[in-house]
Amino acid sequence: MTSTSPSPESVRRIVLARRPEGVPAEEDFRLETVPVTSPGPGEVLVRAVHLSLDPWVRGAMTGRNLGHPPIHPGDLVPGRAVARVVGTGEWVVAETGWQEYATVPAESLRPVAVPPGVPRTAVLGVLGTPGLTAYAAITRLIRPAVGDTVVVSSATGAVGGVAGQLARLAGARTVAIVGGPAKCELATDFFGYAAAVDRHDPGWAGALAEACPDGVDGYLHMAGGEVLRGVADRLAPHARVALAGLPDHANEVGETVLPAGAVMRARASVHGLVVYDHFDLRPRFADRVGKLLTEGRLRFLEDEHHGLESTPAAFARLMSGLNTGKAVVHLDRDTSDN
Repeated sequence: MTSTSPSPESVRRIVLARRPEGVPAEEDFRLETVPVTSPGPGEVLVRAVHLSLDPWVRGAMTGRNLGHPPIHPGDLVPGRAVARVVGTGEWVVAETGWQEYATVPAESLRPVAVPPGVPRTAVLGVLGTPGLTAYAAITRLIRPAVGDTVVVSSATGAVGGVAGQLARLAGARTVAIVGGPAKCELATDFFGYAAAVDRHDPGWAGALAEACPDGVDGYLHMAGGEVLRGVADRLAPHARVALAGLPDHANEVGETVLPAGAVMRARASVHGLVVYDHFDLRPRFADRVGKLLTEGRLRFLEDEHHGLESTPAAFARLMSGLNTGKAVVHLDRDTSDN
């Protein structure tokens, strides 16, 4: 279909105003308006419609992200979006950054492909990098056997929600570690975890021991250092641990230290998970997760926000661990297929 949207003369975008100290705050970002960069040879102009918010962006602010160069005050904040190509209306996934329009290399675009009945924003979450991270963690690194106990921290987030369900579908008994009673309820009632532990409860370690009487066979870590220490004390012999997120490091609020003694006692295997190492799984992942979504056997949530100006607060919410599901900002423009 042909898009009737005219090419704009200017674009609103969000840049880094200052280097965050700890968890990012709204004041760390600035909304500005700049002229649109006209496409050159091999480039196209796209209009961002659904913007993805992802924790790796915080790492780019400190130069710790392996897939993106450091960003500095005044730089456009990086990010991915479901967008439409100006002039053709084609729906694509593009690296737009936090802005309403972007000029990008045509060869960098990926068509949006989702199963019938699945919203196109799924390509940013369950069918995107977060879903692939979960798939790699469970199928390649943790490899649950029937009857294993698999623990997932940040268990209702974009990665954790998918990982817990994949482990359960593989025959494991799944236990969630989350922040707050509401997320405990969400973990069991929506995502299907057998049990959920509130890491804010002073007695959470005891609750974890009660939920995992035979120990922890597999653990996907995306929480703080205290949680890693608590789970390590419950590792079963020959447990498999995947380190997929270190929010203490990302937010620069502390260091997560691997409890070497507990790992040795369990003879556990610990894997650092960087999703770029697992892109070879993409076809298998897309087929498996796509079928599960079509069959209604896999569920997902989106933490939705509206308008470009809401992005800084939404990102601060994400990096504070307050989100439930994949954080997405809808830029409040026409999303029809016409």
